Amino acid sequence: MEGMEPSKFWSEPRCQRHGWWLLLVLTLILYLPGTGSIPLMDRDEPRFAHATVEMVERGSWAIPYFNGEYRFDKPPLTYWWMRAHYALFGVNELAARLHSVVAAFLTALVVGGLVRSLSGSARAALFGGVAWLTSLQTLVHGRLCVADMPMILFVTLACRALVELLATSQENQSVKHSRLWFWTLWLSMGAGFLAKGPIAWFVPALTLALWRWVFWKKPLPWQRLKLVPGCALVLTIVAAWGIPALIETKGAFWQVGMGEHVVKRGTDVFNGRKFVPGFYLLTTWLSLFPWLGFALPVWRNLRSNWTAQTTFLAAWFVAPQLIFFFYATQLPHYVMPGYPALIVLLAMTWIQREKAPSIPGAAKWLTLFFMVIVAAGWTLALMCEFDQAVLRELLISALWVLTSILAVGGVAALMVWKQSLRGSAAIMACAAVILTSVSLIALGRNLRTASVPLVVAKHLGTLPARMTLHGCGYTEPSLVFYTNHKWHYTDDMAAAQQFLAKPGPVAVVMMKREWTLDRWFKGMMIATPSGKPAKDHSAWVNDLLKQTPGVKSIAIEGFNAARFSWAEVVLLIKR
Repeated sequence: MEGMEPSKFWSEPRCQRHGWWLLLVLTLILYLPGTGSIPLMDRDEPRFAHATVEMVERGSWAIPYFNGEYRFDKPPLTYWWMRAHYALFGVNELAARLHSVVAAFLTALVVGGLVRSLSGSARAALFGGVAWLTSLQTLVHGRLCVADMPMILFVTLACRALVELLATSQENQSVKHSRLWFWTLWLSMGAGFLAKGPIAWFVPALTLALWRWVFWKKPLPWQRLKLVPGCALVLTIVAAWGIPALIETKGAFWQVGMGEHVVKRGTDVFNGRKFVPGFYLLTTWLSLFPWLGFALPVWRNLRSNWTAQTTFLAAWFVAPQLIFFFYATQLPHYVMPGYPALIVLLAMTWIQREKAPSIPGAAKWLTLFFMVIVAAGWTLALMCEFDQAVLRELLISALWVLTSILAVGGVAALMVWKQSLRGSAAIMACAAVILTSVSLIALGRNLRTASVPLVVAKHLGTLPARMTLHGCGYTEPSLVFYTNHKWHYTDDMAAAQQFLAKPGPVAVVMMKREWTLDRWFKGMMIATPSGKPAKDHSAWVNDLLKQTPGVKSIAIEGFNAARFSWAEVVLLIKR
């Protein structure tokens, strides 16, 4: 590739013909390695994954179940999607997560299509797809067994349809064009609700309100939306699932699903998290690495090209930020439905920049910031002592993943913004992508070795249907997925003796000790003894072992990736 002219490689005909499969290849290389080997992360992933298994076993299409009970967290579309992958590839981590990989790729195509529609450039469209796939938060959530990426796909489709219907001239509104985007809009709104509930409606609705009355401030051709038949179509889609679900659960799906998992999350902080004002102002910079480093050129281009299309994109990006600004439960990915808008603005800025522009200073400083963080992590990993060798290997493999993702983002930004395709840049890009794949595979291998639920499932082997399983102090839902058996959870350590006294085969997993990562860091700073566990039930466990001499006991320890903790548990088996 040495000496290749960027203008020839990035020619419009080539990008138009090959853009989609280049994005597909990038998706396969970046997203498949490790996706099938990294264990499901407690707590959401195994709940989604096994709820689909239980729906299949029960023959249910409307109601998700987990561990034998209703699961009201999300509507069923994600489970249906996983069900198709289970039928094709069997029940495993890859099949459970594949819907997010596919949704990330399809979102890249939608983003690219919107860029091309607004700019007329296939080169910019390819750039938009690459930027979406190489954004940090997409790289994370594009391989998780949760409902976010399908919801983002349908929100992106709905918003693109709104652009096509409301932000294009009347001359471009042929009957065929209007029909296509009418169906796209309202089917996406229905499917988005089935993916993750009303957020799929809130984002487009607030986007329209901000666009009309804050950013653009001009009358809009609302009649093109055909609101009455469109809303009727959406309600029909939702009712086709919602009415049977409400009847079967006697209204509980609405009361718990909406009341607790939507309304209550907005007023009460879930899972012990603290509300931090301005949380998303910081996390958006990290989530959109490296591309938010180009925010200043995007802002300048937006101000100089204040059109119906660009103001819609600005409103779209801001809408999720406003929705979740005062939302009590804060997670970095909540505002992701607005990220495709910024990627489109970035791609439109890219094609209007001057020839051979310099990389903006913000992008350089953001990259330097990440490099300092990763360098500090490497310093800790190489200089500090660990009680468990496995923990050291895990940290090193995780740092390799961070390093490689940093390299992928940095090289992608450099190549795309500068249009540099010469030999050195191409070699750097290939090396970064290969390093990412290898490091993710290594991380998956190390995590499987240190996964307590996987080790527990291995020791239990094939379970008779009448065997009862109990978790005392250790209540991770991935035990359900990896044993494919119902578990009874409690935080009452004294209940273990009662469980073992029951007739028939019984197994009990007891939490003995747990060390959290924050206490380890505090220990290094001499704020608290580094060797002191956050939880210590050793006395309970030792007394129980003395009182049940005929019960087989197995000591297991491992890393909990969701809690960033090291757990020591005891598995007690009575056949």
